[in-house]
Amino acid sequence: MAKFLDTQSISSELLKLIKEAKDKIILISPYLKVNTQIQERLKTKSVSGIMSEIVIVYGKTELKDSEREWMKSIKDLKVIEKSNLHAKCYLNEDKAIICSMNLHDYSMQNNIEMGLMITKEQDKETYNELIEEINNIKVNGTRKDPSTLKNFNQNNFNGSEKVAESDDNVDDNKGKELTLEQKMKFLILKEWRLFKSKEYKTKAYTILTDSEIISLVIENNIDKNILYKILPAKKVNQFGNEIFSALSQAERYTICKVLSVIYQSDDSKYDRIKLKILNSSQEFWFETTKELPIINRHVAASLDNHWFNEYFYLD
Repeated sequence: MAKFLDTQSISSELLKLIKEAKDKIILISPYLKVNTQIQERLKTKSVSGIMSEIVIVYGKTELKDSEREWMKSIKDLKVIEKSNLHAKCYLNEDKAIICSMNLHDYSMQNNIEMGLMITKEQDKETYNELIEEINNIKVNGTRKDPSTLKNFNQNNFNGSEKVAESDDNVDDNKGKELTLEQKMKFLILKEWRLFKSKEYKTKAYTILTDSEIISLVIENNIDKNILYKILPAKKVNQFGNEIFSALSQAERYTICKVLSVIYQSDDSKYDRIKLKILNSSQEFWFETTKELPIINRHVAASLDNHWFNEYFYLD
């Protein structure tokens, strides 16, 4: 019998599906943009040596060098392009999730998603029909070498990287290092920009260039007047309110440093994370059902009392 999944359940069950796989992992999504947690789970499965196949089928891609590198690090990963693909389906040898959610952070953290999970044991006929359709997609797709995939050359602000020249060659902000708060806003606006570019079926930089995003995030108290100074009037009129709404998402997150992690044990029902809250320098333990973050990394996290919820890396 199929099980209904909401947004949080899809994320949780997807990571569980990958973790529990013993033979195959097949991820089908229109966009070859995969969040860090899924990347790490796939790497772990790859080095286990037990998998007969790890496959990603996608429709279109916009790759950074870092994304190409993690795919190259999984030597048995098969990447298949199917140009008219719009399905989202994720499965292993025992169960499958069919849903509206893409594999990137924006979809998982900001959108309202729904889906169904089926198991081979309880829905054998449906599962086998799904496998048959996936095999048809794979046969009619084009196998790709990750090293030859198109590179979408946008700035990726990690570690102590500086602001470089952007896609519009405006270098007023060149050499300035973004603060962690500015990086958080930059990443939020980039995800919004990507979302809008798909909606309008256009290149992301036509919505906002990197330099425009940088100019927006380094402003402390941005208002409509400042927006008109940074952006063309047409963009302000078209997207101004949505830009303010996207920037307001930063209020949902707290910037933290990951100090330590403890996996679930007899003493604790949930995994635990020790965080340093940067704006106060206080340190607290939080419980979580999410994938544990990497120690010593800075994250923007949604915190609720002593619960650690959605997060993304800032370095």
